[in-house]
Amino acid sequence: MEPHDSSGPMLEIRHLSYAPAGTPVLMDIDLTVFRHQITAIAGADGAGKTTLLKAISGLIREVSGKIFFEGEAIETLPPWEVVKLGIVYVPEGMRVFPQMSVLENLEVGAYLKRQGLADRLHLVFQVFPELQDKINFQAGRLSGGQQRMVTLARGLMSEPRLLLLDEPFMGLSPKLVTRFCNSFRDLRRSGVTLLISGQHIRRVLNIAESAYFLKGGMIICSGVGVDLLKDRLLQDILFAG
Repeated sequence: MEPHDSSGPMLEIRHLSYAPAGTPVLMDIDLTVFRHQITAIAGADGAGKTTLLKAISGLIREVSGKIFFEGEAIETLPPWEVVKLGIVYVPEGMRVFPQMSVLENLEVGAYLKRQGLADRLHLVFQVFPELQDKINFQAGRLSGGQQRMVTLARGLMSEPRLLLLDEPFMGLSPKLVTRFCNSFRDLRRSGVTLLISGQHIRRVLNIAESAYFLKGGMIICSGVGVDLLKDRLLQDILFAG
């Protein structure tokens, strides 16, 4: 599917709310993601970040408001139709298939798109060269950081145009966080647009061209990632926490 307007936003969320059983979880969310950028959704645990990503990816419905991808309303589409559009969600804690090889794990990610498999593997190994030497290893024998690479790479095998990453830094050492930040910048340069959520606020804001801070299901401030770190309201929240 070609973009309707390559100069406009890739994803637009307008007045999105979600209140299961009458309990507000997301309230009047407005958010824009532009192509070939890293956009961050930062906030503490329970702020609504995962719910927002699930709503975009089709895993949560019964929302009010609108979600546009390339100008097309998608808030009622089922998850498999959302994936076909090129929106791929990698949830927090996604695990490898431990008894399968690294290559078999990656091939699972390409189940909807078998054509161009070699090109996507090439991209995966460019971004995560550590995996190339482990291609025939059982995924369950890899280190925790390498297994996280496999789960992210599995998402890339779906040929995403918009990659939704939920808490990708959770449990990683500072060295691996830096490694993953570099990988995300490589992906952006390769043409993938990223929307990253995280409660490690400084980490996600430092790599984001555009960022939103979510608290209690509401966006309370937004801006360029590194500039948002200087925001007085956000500093008060961080120091209060």
